[in-house]
Amino acid sequence: MSDHLGWIAVDWGTSNLRLWAMDGAGDILARCESDLGLNKIADDGFETVLRDLVADWLPDDNGADSAIPVIICGMAGAKQGWREAPYASLPARPASLAAGAVQPPLSKAGLAVYILPGLKQVDDPDVMRGEETQLVGFMADNSDFAGWVCLPGTHSKWAHIANGTITGFRTYMSGEVFALLSQQSILRHSMQGADDAVAFDKAVKDVAVPSGDLLHRLFTIRAGGLVGANGGQTGAAQLSGFVIGSEIADIVARLGKGDSIALIGDGKLAVRYRQALSVHGFDSAIVDAEVATLGGLRRAYAVLTK
Repeated sequence: MSDHLGWIAVDWGTSNLRLWAMDGAGDILARCESDLGLNKIADDGFETVLRDLVADWLPDDNGADSAIPVIICGMAGAKQGWREAPYASLPARPASLAAGAVQPPLSKAGLAVYILPGLKQVDDPDVMRGEETQLVGFMADNSDFAGWVCLPGTHSKWAHIANGTITGFRTYMSGEVFALLSQQSILRHSMQGADDAVAFDKAVKDVAVPSGDLLHRLFTIRAGGLVGANGGQTGAAQLSGFVIGSEIADIVARLGKGDSIALIGDGKLAVRYRQALSVHGFDSAIVDAEVATLGGLRRAYAVLTK
């Protein structure tokens, strides 16, 4: 494989690390996953971790004259990461994001490492790091898209895109709030029926129009089980519907004329967001998160090595 290796793509998260060996055309030659995310690496350990994981991919004569480009997105560019890649500002286009990459000093030759920046919003303060690369990958395959793109997660991101530019974004602590309420609040005693689609849809409908009563509705999950209103069997689905539904209702209220909604994600969470969007009348396709990430890293590679 080393004879065909063109560059290496890396998504370095807080908890996990994913790497792909790529050929010059951007096709995947091999992949590697590790739990050595930001939280498990000492300040001076990033280069060692990277070299250990890609050693089998590199050619034997790998040196300064044949340095392999390594394009990294995610938390390696955070303040506590390998080297800080300052946040880029809005509005942001793919080429300008790539141009903000930084190169950390290396202990020896053989690699040319580029760490991509995150994205910041000063008015209505917000930040993202890693998701912007997925958005670039999405835009590469959807050049005419105008509207909001959702990236579900612990802290879900919604980014507005128009004319090939990221114009704004909002972060919702939905995943973290769900975890806290379902595990550490009084609602933890009512977390049955997670897969009840009817209860989930009803909860999404109940908060479809922002009314400021979410905190009351949350307690109805507990009370409904006690008084027999729902038999105490659908609390998990209700909680998910209230939390995700409130998030989506806020975005729907911000839609401009002609705006579309798209999803980048995978697994059950992305499917649940799609289900919630369908309650509002949106049929949103799910773009695979890895496909979007690699699309963004390919675009950065093209800009940084041209």
